[in-house]
Amino acid sequence: MLVSRLAAACVLSVVSASAMAGSYSLAQVGDLTFTLIDLDPTDGIDPSYTLLALQAGSFSSVSATANDTAQGWSESESRSRNLSFYPLDATAEAGGASAQAQVRPDAVSASGVANGPGTSYNAAASSGGNGYYYYAGYGIELSARSALVVSATASAQTWAGNATCTTGGISYYYGSCGSEAASASASLNLSYSYSSGTTSTQYSFADQVMASSSAAGTYGYQYDPYYGYRYVALPGVDQGQDNSRVLTAVFTNSSDVFQNASLGLAASVQGSATTMVPEPSTLAMQALGLAGIAGLVARRRRARSRQA
Repeated sequence: MLVSRLAAACVLSVVSASAMAGSYSLAQVGDLTFTLIDLDPTDGIDPSYTLLALQAGSFSSVSATANDTAQGWSESESRSRNLSFYPLDATAEAGGASAQAQVRPDAVSASGVANGPGTSYNAAASSGGNGYYYYAGYGIELSARSALVVSATASAQTWAGNATCTTGGISYYYGSCGSEAASASASLNLSYSYSSGTTSTQYSFADQVMASSSAAGTYGYQYDPYYGYRYVALPGVDQGQDNSRVLTAVFTNSSDVFQNASLGLAASVQGSATTMVPEPSTLAMQALGLAGIAGLVARRRRARSRQA
């Protein structure tokens, strides 16, 4: 009865673990909001702003790469457009790895999964200006003596786990350990520079949210009644990180005329894996097989005790 209960517990645990791959990353930034501030309420000018069309020299881009070196597969895709609000996508799949990147009118995102020996991924998405005020990416035109608060929600999520080691018999020196890693970054940048009359201003802002996770298999030892203490492979501890917050920048126009600023969003991920995560059915069969072996050993021990 105890063996049956343990077998059931093993099935549940391994099937649950199979839902996650060796490494996973997600980065995204969006939900743009704009708040106007009148710096001189007595000038009779109502504050206003306009999101400008993209100008020459600035573009949105996406790229995605997936590799499965164990199977000799690799795929990559990249695209760019000189229209800031043009929906843009890139996808790559190769064996146990996949990657995606997206640009939308007010958001960018990137994600990837690696599952299996020699698998890796990276993806990146960016939308908006190239950092120079005279190239309007997500171009912003702001009225005189006004300020514009620009906010966006950024998040970065990573997970790494299922790393294991192989043992070389009774010695760990002949074995090897796998490792899984994942990282993600989401950022917002705002820049402008102008000179009007006695007013001269230059401003560059950049902020980001980051996450990273890594897991590596380890060796331990346990007592065996036949061999004494022997080395065994232990799984790496699963690692996950989820960071998110609001990124905020301020465009201040202290001059007496309209001024422009460049706003950019970016997201990027990368990761790798060295361990294969079996299918749920395979894991369940392995657990049941181990339970059957345990039952057979128990029956033989009972038979020996009766003979004695």
